[in-house]
Amino acid sequence: MVRFYVYLLIILLGFSACTDHARDEFNIPVQNLNQSNNNEHLAALSILSDAIKNNPSDPVNYYKRALLHYNIQNYKDGLVDITRAEKLDPNSGLYLFFKAKFESLLNIPTALKNAQFAESQKFDSPDLYILLADLYLKEKQFGKSQHYMRKAEQAYPYNADLFLVKGKYYARQADTLTAINNFKRALALKPHRIDAYDQIIKTYNAARMPDSALIYNELALKKFPDSRELVYNKAQILENVGALDSATKVYKRFLVLEPDRYDVLEKVGDIYFRKKNYAAAFLVYDKWGKAQPEQTKAFLKAAGCYEVQKKFADAKNYLERIRTDLPEEIKIKSEIDRLTYILDAQENRYYDYGESYKSASRSGKNKTVEEPEENRRIFDEKIGTIEKIQKRSQLNLGRDTTRH
Repeated sequence: MVRFYVYLLIILLGFSACTDHARDEFNIPVQNLNQSNNNEHLAALSILSDAIKNNPSDPVNYYKRALLHYNIQNYKDGLVDITRAEKLDPNSGLYLFFKAKFESLLNIPTALKNAQFAESQKFDSPDLYILLADLYLKEKQFGKSQHYMRKAEQAYPYNADLFLVKGKYYARQADTLTAINNFKRALALKPHRIDAYDQIIKTYNAARMPDSALIYNELALKKFPDSRELVYNKAQILENVGALDSATKVYKRFLVLEPDRYDVLEKVGDIYFRKKNYAAAFLVYDKWGKAQPEQTKAFLKAAGCYEVQKKFADAKNYLERIRTDLPEEIKIKSEIDRLTYILDAQENRYYDYGESYKSASRSGKNKTVEEPEENRRIFDEKIGTIEKIQKRSQLNLGRDTTRH
């Protein structure tokens, strides 16, 4: 218990010492989760929550609680608290900077605007310059990104975050070697940076160096066994090298961790489709479509599992069932019309499974495709089957012996 109160006192004293121009604020005061006790974090959050209830108009306590949320990677709640602090003190460059930081982590588009606001409030910090460099890099404004990297380097040259952004910059320029060297320098300064590992892995993967990517991914997984992104990276690497069965297993493991990642469902369905396991692919695509009905592509891919097996009636029936719930979806209606045309063509004996029908269907015209004589079929009404017209054999005319 004494240890906890000492820990909490250190956190609160550290936070209260932060001011807009203090050098201590240049780095976010974050401890590694492996070195701290989650119960202590929760207790500290509880104490700050009580302080906020007692004085809800004080922005400092919201700011402190936001940093605790950052410490446990609870970025959404952290953004809520820092936004409250910023509303209570809208001219604080410090609060604007942290708001932009949380938004950047959550991929919210207003991050760049709030980082610019922080700079306009004379918030002078290399961390802000690094954040601006990263945000401009995402916008592909490379000149501005370089400008802020230079400003950060002048103030704080040996900064792990700076090397990380430099690595991202060179990776965008397809300079793999320089990018990797910068990521490694970031790791040398902060060995437990999962984002640096993530960038090394992605850079090697993009450079088609899967062996190196997989090595670093396995090293990272040993340090961060619960990282969802590393599990996802591993699945991507395995898929890229053609280890489809292994990739499917890892993707499924990832979906257990993040069941709402429907883009991964699509990847699993695509792998099953490539392996011609159409039944499994259909189930995955159908599950994806029902989870995200606005993703028409999911239903079309599910219908494609029938069509590739020439089960056109099943494909049409499936899409008609989907259309009852999505009557306004033009793509589904268009696909139903196309399948109807194929089925009508088959019934009228002018459907050809070859290229001649495909080109006719692409043009959208009801053209009868004439089959070669030997491929024509007739319908035998007695037995209800289609029989092939036998090709006539040639007559062998011998010598006429009746003439002398």
